[in-house]
Amino acid sequence: MTQLFISFATLFLLEGSCAGQTLYGVMLDAGSSSTKLRVYSWTERSSSSDILTVTENYYQRITPSLSSLQDDLELLKKYVQNLTSIAELHVPFQSQHETNIFLLATAGIRFLEEEKAKDIMDTVEDVLSNKTMHNFKYSERSVRILSGEEEGVFAWITANYRNGTFSSNEPNSKAVGVLEMGGGSTQITFIPDGPLLAHMFSLRIAGRIYDLYSHSYLNFGKDYMDRRIKDSIIKTNTKALSYNHPCLLLNDVSYYKYLGETKKFSGSSSPSECLSIISNFLRQDSGDDCYPKPCAIGSIYQPAVGADIFFATASFAAVATDLNATDASGRLDIDKLNKTAHTYCRKTKQEAGAVYKVFLESGSSTCMMALYMAELLTFSYRFPLHTTRIFPLQQYNGESLDWPLGAMVYEAELMADDYPCSPIGASAGEPQRPVPWLKDHLNKSLQYHSDPSNISVPSNSVTPGLRLPPIHPSGPRKGFPMTTTQQIGWRSSQRECQLERYGRYGPGPQSRGKYGILKMLNWPQEGSP
Repeated sequence: MTQLFISFATLFLLEGSCAGQTLYGVMLDAGSSSTKLRVYSWTERSSSSDILTVTENYYQRITPSLSSLQDDLELLKKYVQNLTSIAELHVPFQSQHETNIFLLATAGIRFLEEEKAKDIMDTVEDVLSNKTMHNFKYSERSVRILSGEEEGVFAWITANYRNGTFSSNEPNSKAVGVLEMGGGSTQITFIPDGPLLAHMFSLRIAGRIYDLYSHSYLNFGKDYMDRRIKDSIIKTNTKALSYNHPCLLLNDVSYYKYLGETKKFSGSSSPSECLSIISNFLRQDSGDDCYPKPCAIGSIYQPAVGADIFFATASFAAVATDLNATDASGRLDIDKLNKTAHTYCRKTKQEAGAVYKVFLESGSSTCMMALYMAELLTFSYRFPLHTTRIFPLQQYNGESLDWPLGAMVYEAELMADDYPCSPIGASAGEPQRPVPWLKDHLNKSLQYHSDPSNISVPSNSVTPGLRLPPIHPSGPRKGFPMTTTQQIGWRSSQRECQLERYGRYGPGPQSRGKYGILKMLNWPQEGSP
């Protein structure tokens, strides 16, 4: 028998728009140092299997950041109102009431204390959900803190949208993986060649299903790796006030607050010692601690990177450019990066600035990052040393590779009337299968479960006697556990309608995989697929 599964994506339906109508979306990227406001537009498709043509109509970077206003929530309200006022200037008035607005926060909010982060997001939600303060359309997805994995997936969508993957007749032949290096975290996202055992993120773009591997390593971004190295050095002698720092260039000095004390670091310029500290953070678990296998960092599962091309963005691209570590075709040469790093890291700040394309104030950061990148790519992600498949890029054909475009494409796809549950069993790039649960059938099925006497439904289409709680899409839902893609639902015997399998497998309360989510929903594990 077929059991009913209802996803948030199924319930998040828009009334059908006329093909050819121009639609708009407002995306607020709430980062650690600013909020980036973007207004997008696209033409309504005649079919959801068509490619969306999304245009960025407006961009503005607004300072300060949300997190800097954590202690003045009244000022934060005015800040958010100002954002909506600016956005309204760039969306036609007649379209504003049908234009969705999103504020998606990243590492700047993720690193705050839970209570502070909640206060900020509640304040933002109070403004954006208040129709007297702006004209845009608000939904339950409008305000949220992105997981690092979502950020990685959205960057993957952006890269493949720019690359033309979604308009190709053979999507897998053009799909590119994405490596990101931000200040707080680093992400890797790609379509594996073989089985995917954990960290799956399924999405539909233009009628095709893509099963991605995506993982974000919090505290492994550029800024946080710098802090972790300093903490590691201090722990060798916590009472000292000055230390030699092997990752700093000769003659460079840095100061750092540690438990209320100011610590001084002087560059000893020793790349081998610096790499030793970095390698300690990247070591892999072995035996039963690594499950499922293989593991990349610690006990985090990662399938083989396969034969895909990868775009390496943000700090990956900046460091590769600074040290001229690419070949004539723009490919990253990891061996050259590693050798150049060992030479570069023995120089003084002044020598480094004279020979390489680096600013004096960031010279030591480039040393640490070059060593870190080479080790991360080869030891952790298991790219061959002489791979020619990584392209460090800040832009593609002059267009940004930032994640907000991918987020907008993803949200626009969710708005399609026929968006189904995510087919977990589908192969990457597989054409969308027919969905038996149409909108009208879904409504009737819900009526059936509320009062079976009201409607006649074929006995083989819904499990007899199954009682589902009432659903009110327009109001708040309480008590429904949500997956990372904001889905809720009941277990289904159809593979394409099973709950998203995401995160770590294995026992224990921290497991976020199949059995972890069954435990959250209080379902029997012995019947799980």
